[in-house]
Amino acid sequence: MVYCLFCVQRWEGRDIARILLKENDSAILYGNVMDITPMGVECDVELEDMDCLRNDAGKYKSLELEINVSTHRGQSSISGSGCVYSVRRISQKRCMVNIRFTGLEQNGYRMISEHMSPTPVVSITEAREARTA
Repeated sequence: MVYCLFCVQRWEGRDIARILLKENDSAILYGNVMDITPMGVECDVELEDMDCLRNDAGKYKSLELEINVSTHRGQSSISGSGCVYSVRRISQKRCMVNIRFTGLEQNGYRMISEHMSPTPVVSITEAREARTA
């Protein structure tokens, strides 16, 4: 089985906040991303949809992630994997799900940093080259 998590929405001028969880090419869960950090994402999910995050033994499934973020260089897509870290009920019908990254592609953390930063993120090498030029 393949699971895929996909995030897109406008929030404070940046694209981050819509989640789609897929299993075998069929959508099984939609939610809103409330926060994204280098450690993971926090999303708002309907309580009745929580069962799709569990396997037959009742444990949370590992997820394959694809997150679209807006960086200073334009739209970027981050691929990786994650698992449900915690679930907090926020109302009778909604809960907050924290998903921790277990692995991201090589530039994933840099793209998340660029998405979160109000100014462009540059490497130390790029900064040194800019000063000497």
